[in-house]
Amino acid sequence: MKMKRNISRIALVSLLVMSMMIGQAAAAPIKFITISTGPVGGEWYVLGGILSEILKPALPGIKVTATTGGGVANISTVASGKSDIGTTQDQRLFEARKGLADYAEQGQLTNVVGLAYLADIYMSVFLVREDMNISSLEDIAAKKMPIKILTAPKGSTPSRAAERMLAEYGVTGDLLKSWGGRLNFVSYADASSMIRDGHADAYCGPIMPAIIELTVSRKMKMLPVKESVLKTMVDDYAYGRAVLPEGSYDFVKADTPVMTESPILVIREDIPEDVVYNITKAIATNADKIKNAGRTYTQFKAEVMPNVTGGPIHPGALKYYREVGWVK
Repeated sequence: MKMKRNISRIALVSLLVMSMMIGQAAAAPIKFITISTGPVGGEWYVLGGILSEILKPALPGIKVTATTGGGVANISTVASGKSDIGTTQDQRLFEARKGLADYAEQGQLTNVVGLAYLADIYMSVFLVREDMNISSLEDIAAKKMPIKILTAPKGSTPSRAAERMLAEYGVTGDLLKSWGGRLNFVSYADASSMIRDGHADAYCGPIMPAIIELTVSRKMKMLPVKESVLKTMVDDYAYGRAVLPEGSYDFVKADTPVMTESPILVIREDIPEDVVYNITKAIATNADKIKNAGRTYTQFKAEVMPNVTGGPIHPGALKYYREVGWVK
């Protein structure tokens, strides 16, 4: 009996120690916040730098850093704890939480939630060197053109959008290779320099600062996406549709329909509510700084931040949104 009592006491002490350790771990303060953004030369990369500067004074004692990434991969990075905040698209959050599309093998990533809606962004804008003998996207497959196309890095939402759109025209990486061309996945900065230096012919993706710089030094023409393809993108993949106004960029010669996505910020659900509240408040009260991330965000208003539809919003963010009257 004595031995049994001793064993019971040891077990009880062990349980108490374990409970204390678990409690201490749960109460351990956050020391780092990492923001996964986009490729170098893109607006998300710039946005990450702006966010880190906004958050540093709002999170005393926490080291805030921004890293490169991509809209598809960022959700997995946040889910795995390799980062804490990520730039992505609203529909990616929906797919990740349901375990669909790119996240089918990982299963439902329900520990990733919304933080803030940011804007709409034009996707899969197709720019080709003006001196190339091509007048439509249909020409590529019809003529089996050995064209060298660049898009954003693998794991990014723009690269996935570009692949989907090009596939509707019968253009894939393997087919391009068989025709003597190629589809390469590079940073926006590399895309700009490669086309400028004559190592590539075309770019398919969002209009980023590095791409705008390219069009200043090298004349590019825009090939429109036909309505039937845009409809497929909307119906099958939940992309949006908008019109790029004539003259909005030098290469936009007429009002041109394009597909869109909605950039958002996501965050890991287990980050404490008070920390997320402070993050949300810091972003909302520095809306003018967010506008400097690029042309996509020039009309950014803090009031739109709760407009995440791909999944639930973190309770810490909701607390702030309710406090200022943006959410009931």
